[in-house]
Amino acid sequence: MDFVQVLEKALLGTDAQARAEAETQLKDAARDHFVPYMGMLTTVLADTNNRIDVRVLAAIALKNELVAKDLRTKESKAQRWIAIDQGDKAQIKRSALEALTTPSERVASAAAQLVAAIADIELPLGQWQELPGLLVESTKPEVPDNVKKASLIAIGYICETADPNNPAVVSQMDGLLTAIIQGAQKSEPNEVVRFAAMEALVNSLDFVKNNFANESERNFIMQVICEATEASSPELQSCAFNALSRTMLLYYEYMRPYMEQALFSLTVAGMNSSNDMVASMAVEFWSTVCEEEIEIMLTEAEAETSQIALPANARQNFHFVNTALDKILPTLLSLLTKKDEDADDDEWSVAMAAGACLTLLAQNVRNAVIPVTLQFVEANLSSSNWANRDAAIMAFGSILDGPDPNSLRQLIQQALQPLLSLMNDPSTHVKDTVAWCLGRIADSVVSAIDVEKDLPPMIHALLAGLQDAPGVATNCCWTIMNLSEQLSVTGDPTSPLAQFYPQLITSLLQSSARSDNENSARTSAYEALSTLVVFATVDVENLVLELSGAVLERLHATFAMQHQIVSGDDRASLEELQVNLLGLLTNIIRRVGSKVQSGADQLMTMFLELLQNKLPNSLVEEDVFIAVGAVAGAIGPAFEPYATAFVAFIVNALKEPDLPSSSTAVGLIADISHALGPAMSGYVPMFMAELLTILQNNDVRREIKPVVLSCIGDIASSVGGASFEPYLVPVHQILVQGARLELTADMPTDTVDYILTLRDAILDAYVGITVGMRETPHKIQPIIPDILQFLHLVSQEPEFIMSESSVRSAVGLIGDIASMYPNGEFREMLQQQWISDVIKKARDKSYGKTTRDMAKWAREQQKRQL
Repeated sequence: MDFVQVLEKALLGTDAQARAEAETQLKDAARDHFVPYMGMLTTVLADTNNRIDVRVLAAIALKNELVAKDLRTKESKAQRWIAIDQGDKAQIKRSALEALTTPSERVASAAAQLVAAIADIELPLGQWQELPGLLVESTKPEVPDNVKKASLIAIGYICETADPNNPAVVSQMDGLLTAIIQGAQKSEPNEVVRFAAMEALVNSLDFVKNNFANESERNFIMQVICEATEASSPELQSCAFNALSRTMLLYYEYMRPYMEQALFSLTVAGMNSSNDMVASMAVEFWSTVCEEEIEIMLTEAEAETSQIALPANARQNFHFVNTALDKILPTLLSLLTKKDEDADDDEWSVAMAAGACLTLLAQNVRNAVIPVTLQFVEANLSSSNWANRDAAIMAFGSILDGPDPNSLRQLIQQALQPLLSLMNDPSTHVKDTVAWCLGRIADSVVSAIDVEKDLPPMIHALLAGLQDAPGVATNCCWTIMNLSEQLSVTGDPTSPLAQFYPQLITSLLQSSARSDNENSARTSAYEALSTLVVFATVDVENLVLELSGAVLERLHATFAMQHQIVSGDDRASLEELQVNLLGLLTNIIRRVGSKVQSGADQLMTMFLELLQNKLPNSLVEEDVFIAVGAVAGAIGPAFEPYATAFVAFIVNALKEPDLPSSSTAVGLIADISHALGPAMSGYVPMFMAELLTILQNNDVRREIKPVVLSCIGDIASSVGGASFEPYLVPVHQILVQGARLELTADMPTDTVDYILTLRDAILDAYVGITVGMRETPHKIQPIIPDILQFLHLVSQEPEFIMSESSVRSAVGLIGDIASMYPNGEFREMLQQQWISDVIKKARDKSYGKTTRDMAKWAREQQKRQL
């Protein structure tokens, strides 16, 4: 085949059929003849006579064979690369490095991605150790600018994907940092090169801990970044401010001298830049400062509440924001006025950045933000300029979370009526911001709303806003959600909002009937309806039941819409509508509980029809499973007649464990188990066969395995010993294997999170198995030592104490074991000190009454063993 022609058709072709055929040819070649395929791509990349587009495509195709977002696929591709003959790999690497020197920016940039993809595999293994040196040589002052730029881009990509905890990678970073700093310095005359170096520096900051610990090296890095904030190129300036933000995030403890000497003035100057991109990144710097100081304050407060001493390496709060408040706050307020009336609502702007920063500022300095902000609001709320009115409302809404509510209450009461009158403002932007501000009041300081005097006009304004422009309607929905959450308690006899339910439901149904979903207005209306349902009080339950009729009617109408789809947008819009309707219906089912039984036939028929008629690769299946699970939870054993009809759909979903619907299907099995109890036994063989297949398959996405383990615990506790006994040995073997996974200091964060999640699931499984086989303790007696060994392991982890549910499950399991074996079969094990320590921890006052009561019971069972 003409490889160049096939490549062009696959990646650039306009004829869909020809493109698909070319893609198939390339996939077949990559799968069946990987090394020759990589060789052909390398030849295309290396041939300077080929078109630029073709060489770029070859580099990208090579890179794509080495990278993947999915960790399992990525590892598989890495192993395939490692297995290639050294000579073939050397030729590919040589061609990639040569392509970095090409005058074509596009080819060089694609080659940089390829170099980084290879480095991501080889550097952690201690291979291609000459690469950092080669890249450093390619960034020296005498090297052509295009080569310096491409080499720095490659370094940036390497730093972006590399693991900062891998010693082999970290050992190579000094050389790469030298190249980066070399290119980022003020002495580099080409600002395009400096920009590439500064981007690489941002990506490298995770790796420079040792350099930052050295004062002279730290000073030099900070000098290079600070000088770049004053460059003539706005792109370089904004990138430098981004580097400062990242530095503050990672190395706050070192920042005091730099803040005092330069950063206060540099960042305020940046915020006042005429270039919005530069100003936004300078504002982002102060947002980062706020976030870091808020985190330090929260850590200090938690330690004080728990009466735990802070560790010796705890960060000190330097109160940078407080120190600079008189400069930062007026600047942020003035930036709020920099709005373009024609700008896209979703487009990030300097005004939006300033609003976000002001919100964080209020959380940081609390009451200190009020006086200056209030002066700004008073000066601009009645301005003839819409942008000034909008800025005043934005400023007021942004400071409502942080200051003492008592200090805000009177201000809100004074401002509420003027704000409500602005819901009739001629500017849509102003109305949009007012609706948002009302939502902030409802969310943060609802006590300032007088339910007798203020709530009626507020609801009136919101009802009008629901029929306004999509952005206004969306924020009105958010405000209604906040009012519902703050003013209502599910199951109470009534609430201040109850009297408005008829109007709210009617208006939200009208708003949700919009033909489009601009600004998420339709989705927001359904979310608001769901919130009203969730927090409905007893006196409006009939309205909730009536609402289900309208939802079912709309859901049924979507079947006809499926036959009218003519584009991808039509399909996406229909699926979004079905998902919204199913979400609302699920909440109705959960809220009305057993009352749903009279309509269960109609509901289950509808759900079955949705599954039977769903479009290929539809997202709706997950939401149908969730709704079915809600019915099972609501009607309990009465769900049994419906279970059989859904088994085939559940099993089919389990056979595709890499799809999200598979996890939802696992959750549905758990729901059905809880509902049916022992009546679930008939379905156990087919479900357990599929669940065990998933657990024993090393190629499935690992995230599904904890979900499956928890589900098996639910099955065991529901069906009891006789039905679960056949699966005890294989399940126990899997649990023991999972428990052997150890946490290490150099593990990636996602692996640590996975192991902790897996341990929670193993605990769930052991709890379920123990509960289910309580009547036949001799059957699980052989595995009790493994259960206790696992509990000992997890009890040593700091994360265990932080999870009340884990602590409660652990002490409950200890109590169950002690009570199941009253003749002292495990007396020696239950006398160990760690058991007493876990029970003692669970009785701490920081935990809820249920946990403390469980611990008390477990202690009583332990005492009987002693």
